[in-house]
Amino acid sequence: KDYNMSIQLLKAQDQNTGTFDNGKIKERKPIAFPGENPVLQPFSTLFYWAYAWSNHGGLIAEHPHRGFEICTFVLDGSIEHYDSKNQAWLSLAAGDVQIIRSGNGITHAERLNPGGRIFQIWFDPDLQQSLGKPASYDDYRADTFPVAGQNGYKQTTFIGPDAPITMDTPVQARRIELAKGEHVVALAPDHKAGLFLLDGELNLSGTEMQKGDFALVDQEQNLTINATTDAILFAIEVPDPAPYPTYAQARG
Repeated sequence: KDYNMSIQLLKAQDQNTGTFDNGKIKERKPIAFPGENPVLQPFSTLFYWAYAWSNHGGLIAEHPHRGFEICTFVLDGSIEHYDSKNQAWLSLAAGDVQIIRSGNGITHAERLNPGGRIFQIWFDPDLQQSLGKPASYDDYRADTFPVAGQNGYKQTTFIGPDAPITMDTPVQARRIELAKGEHVVALAPDHKAGLFLLDGELNLSGTEMQKGDFALVDQEQNLTINATTDAILFAIEVPDPAPYPTYAQARG
């Protein structure tokens, strides 16, 4: 056992919250923006993580982005997005992912359709380089992501080995579906992992997690998980330390 391992648990009810469109869109933020007095600070190249949903549909009006690489993962339902490069509304369904490489500037709007649920996660590239690049974006469909697994373990890789999403920020992202029972999940060495429990209940190397909880895992390569029910984890791994000065570090 690696006795240097640490797990920091952030319960769903303790996460930062927010709304858009007069409350039509609600969000919980495992990692909020620096000005929002975040419970959990940004770490390495992971700058911001929001879980947002809308029961009846809602709009996030057009707004600018620069520098950051911003991924939207559609968890349920569907969304539509607009940006100043394409100048058209495009649709994404459950399992699809969009990336905005905001570079030297882009404006963007998004609409959650009724029942839509998303993660929006901001990654912190080397801003000295990214701010000088033209902005770009890509939509990726659910059936383009590699899926692997056996014995009650199913992994969909969004960013990482053999996955289609390309970006400047070093990061890995995957969705892990676990049948009830014990599993060992391999994590990248010299990385920190953010784990969001989308569904179910489990025990994470002795730490109990319930739906909506978030765990920050440091210095662990083989994570022992006892799923007390069928469960779905969403995992983001980022190098520790970051390979360049990040925006969050510069602010600190």
